[in-house]
Amino acid sequence: MNKLIKQLIKERKVTLFLAAIIAFLGIYAYYVLPRQENPDVSFPAAMIITPYPGASPIDVKDLVTTKIEDELAELDGIDEIKGISNQGLSITVVMFTVDTEYNKAMQDVRNAVADAESELPNGAFISEINTDLVETAGMIISLSGANYSYEQLGSFGELFKDELTDIDGITKFEIEGEVDKEVKVDIDIAKLNQLDLSIADVDSLIQVQNIEIPSGKIEYESGEITVKTPGIYNNIEDIKNTIISVSRETGVVTRLSDIANVYMDLEDGVEKYKQNGLNAVLLTGYFEEGKNVVLVGKDVRLALDQVKAQLPKDLIVEEVIYQPDDVSKSVNDFMINLLEGIALVVIIVFLGMGLRNALVVSTAIPLSILMTFGVMYLMKIYIHQMSLTALIVALGILVDNAIVISDTIQVRIDDGENKLDACYNGTALSSTPIFTATLTTIAAFSPLMGMPGVAGEFLGSIPRVLIISIIAAYIVSMFITPAMAAISFKPSKKKSDKENIVRVFFKKALQLALKAKTVTIIATFLVLILVVKLLMPQLPSEFFPYVDKNLFYIEMTTEITGSIDATEKLTDEVVDLLSNESEITSYTVGVGNGVPKYYISAPIVSPSDDYGQMICKFDLGDKKNRRFNNNVEFINYIQNQLDEKIAGGKCSARLLANAKPADAKVILRISGDNLDRLREVSNILKDEISKIPGTTNVRHDMKDSTYQLEVKVDEEKASNLGITKYDIQKQINVALYGSTSSVFRRDGNEFNIKVNSTINSIEELKNLEIASSMTQNKIPLKQFAQVKYGKKEDTINTYNRDQSVQLLVNELPGYDPTDIENIIEFELLPKIDTDGVKIDFDGERENIAENFGVVGLLAIFAIFVIYVILVVQFNSFMQPVVILITIPLSLIGSILGLYLFNKPLSLTAFLGIIALIGLVVKNGILLIEYINDARKAGYSIDESCIDAVGKRFNAIILSATTTVIGLVPLAISGSGLFAPMAISLMFGLIISTFLTMVVIPVVYSLVETWLEKVKGKKKVIIQE
Repeated sequence: MNKLIKQLIKERKVTLFLAAIIAFLGIYAYYVLPRQENPDVSFPAAMIITPYPGASPIDVKDLVTTKIEDELAELDGIDEIKGISNQGLSITVVMFTVDTEYNKAMQDVRNAVADAESELPNGAFISEINTDLVETAGMIISLSGANYSYEQLGSFGELFKDELTDIDGITKFEIEGEVDKEVKVDIDIAKLNQLDLSIADVDSLIQVQNIEIPSGKIEYESGEITVKTPGIYNNIEDIKNTIISVSRETGVVTRLSDIANVYMDLEDGVEKYKQNGLNAVLLTGYFEEGKNVVLVGKDVRLALDQVKAQLPKDLIVEEVIYQPDDVSKSVNDFMINLLEGIALVVIIVFLGMGLRNALVVSTAIPLSILMTFGVMYLMKIYIHQMSLTALIVALGILVDNAIVISDTIQVRIDDGENKLDACYNGTALSSTPIFTATLTTIAAFSPLMGMPGVAGEFLGSIPRVLIISIIAAYIVSMFITPAMAAISFKPSKKKSDKENIVRVFFKKALQLALKAKTVTIIATFLVLILVVKLLMPQLPSEFFPYVDKNLFYIEMTTEITGSIDATEKLTDEVVDLLSNESEITSYTVGVGNGVPKYYISAPIVSPSDDYGQMICKFDLGDKKNRRFNNNVEFINYIQNQLDEKIAGGKCSARLLANAKPADAKVILRISGDNLDRLREVSNILKDEISKIPGTTNVRHDMKDSTYQLEVKVDEEKASNLGITKYDIQKQINVALYGSTSSVFRRDGNEFNIKVNSTINSIEELKNLEIASSMTQNKIPLKQFAQVKYGKKEDTINTYNRDQSVQLLVNELPGYDPTDIENIIEFELLPKIDTDGVKIDFDGERENIAENFGVVGLLAIFAIFVIYVILVVQFNSFMQPVVILITIPLSLIGSILGLYLFNKPLSLTAFLGIIALIGLVVKNGILLIEYINDARKAGYSIDESCIDAVGKRFNAIILSATTTVIGLVPLAISGSGLFAPMAISLMFGLIISTFLTMVVIPVVYSLVETWLEKVKGKKKVIIQE
């Protein structure tokens, strides 16, 4: 490598030309690199929907859901299985671990469901499998207007779809919320009872009167003529005029319109969407993976404007979600932080070095970053928050090596050495310690790539980009910095002998510490113990903060089970309530289903008639005049408003979670075989947990038992009357549930003809006359059956095949979810009778324990690898220990910084502490190297320590300052995700710098003095 360095210095113009090419390629890579707001951490998931008409939730669970779950549980890579058993419908959601291959997982699900279907009851329909649950829309655009029907809005949507589908970078474009019309035939049961027809007969008559059978053809010598016999309805009047009965006595004709109201209207019981209170359809677009969505978004915006120009002015086109804008803002904000960091680092370098030297050293930053972009392009690491954060963290590291190299070269030039020789010899002299320091820094970050699960996928770009940038910085400092130094460096002017105040402080501190070595070490470790024991427990713990986005969602469940009309009414009430809040700028509502997946960590929603979801965009306003300090305060205010003023159902307002969908940060799962016992314990827990300070919006997903009308048939009477069970169930089914008899075609469209009745009371149901399929006689239902009220379960939930209830708890600002879980587990549960149920916790505390534990083990492994590298470097077992002893001591700074700035010990803050390992060790390596060199030159141990600190002072202080200053924009950004990491790094590095300059020399002196004494004793023994 020395030969290569020498050649590059000699041919320095060529070297700089190659550097320019690298920079150009890096700029190009940055331009074309795909951009995202966050890394894609989606995991394979599927939803299996299996109708089993007429079955109770218990039967659905036992006969359908359980059998599907049993087959799915045998698959590899399963993370969790959730089952929902409703009246006549089974919904099973299966989720795989994040590292499971998507296509294989989905094929395994299809195979498992196919195996389960052979065991399902005959009445169960074929399962529908949805494998697009985690596919996130890149844009959601609403079309609404007070003057337009759903049908008209859907036709407008087709215009957008035709224009946008062909854009390069768009994979598909869908229209959600189109509500079709149908022909409704509402039969008056009282009038029907006067005829010798059942409601099922009317249903059949409509079918046979609306049919088209090929009539054939007549052949002639000259050819053939097709015969057509009209048989289908041409208009609504044809349906109304359908003859359903002719009196044998009087010949009076009864038409359908005589007993029924026939009209065209929207389909009942279908999901729909609303935008700001108006009926709406949603246009959902999906971007092609690997494309720069910001560039594609410009083409989409152009096409949107062209289509909008052709549409009526009163049609409201609103962007609910537009990922290109979100990504652009996110990337731009982080790029600003990066550029601010670069500017601050460059300023520090200029203040700490001469102009020429500063220019050379500062060049290492953009060159290393552009080289990193090039490698990111080759490795398919996209530009997003994580990758840019890694570059911000790396800023100080990027100039470290260049500072060391330039400082060494400048010293040799000042000592009178020839410039080219100084560049070569200085670089060669520093190459080994810099290489070792680079290896140890890489070793510190490498294990973080082994973080498992969603957290590993979400944060995995940080260690990868850090390692790439560190390697890039090493290449720049070893090959390009010496060549630039050969061009621009000159002997420095003689400096004043007066030392600056910082150098004097460290010099005196070191001299004092060397005089009281034992006291210094004991005092340092006492401070560490006090900080860990007193301050660390006061830090709130956190897995991930909420997403820093001006958006929240509300999940709504009506008390009237199975009624989509009641759900719509509930959502309208919530809209009316929130329309008074000035902070809310828009709201999009899904009735009967959730809004299409709009964010990577948005929850997976199961369709249900009694469920609604609302997405609200908001703006808290100027910081000086706003009502709420942050998003958490605002969401808690919204939740209180919902609790106080909405009485028709359960409403839960939530902020989006980072990385992984989370319904709450405190989650309990209560499982057991007895539904009544489950409900009893869940309600007790809900009430008791609500009393714990700091808790809010305590709820569980087990619905109360509801009433149903049960038709108790006297089978003996029914048999004597010639009425079969099929007669009863079929005719009641058509009367209450309705039946799609046929279709009505108009203008190239098909509309269902839905037969129903006007029954809306128990008395009308009792008076429904049931026609016997044996005798054709009609008998009122009340003559052979009783209609009574009975209790029923509306929904049974299962989790990993166990019948369970999920209890969710939100926390108020200033309260720690981990503390709340501890109170529940260790103070509350021992006082409650939980016999017959099992309670598991699955909240933030468990995520912290799992992931922090893994990161801790990875850190230990990293320290071991670093120790091995240092042993090889110094050929000593003790000197690496001297360096590594500063790692736990740097905790003092990290914990103190988090405490002072009131930041939680989050997973990212913990990663910041791990990142300190590489930075602390790097400075320690260079210092120990200089101490060893001084001892070889004949200095005593303490003199060597003082000499080494004096020589390395500029480089260590400048390196630490550039790293700390580079992190300032990230620390003050207000990001709940990255500010704790920046602060833990900054303060940890500040303290570790003091440790490097003072404590490492003291420990080194103690250890080496002791080793010399041991060696001296051995020599005496040997001589004797």
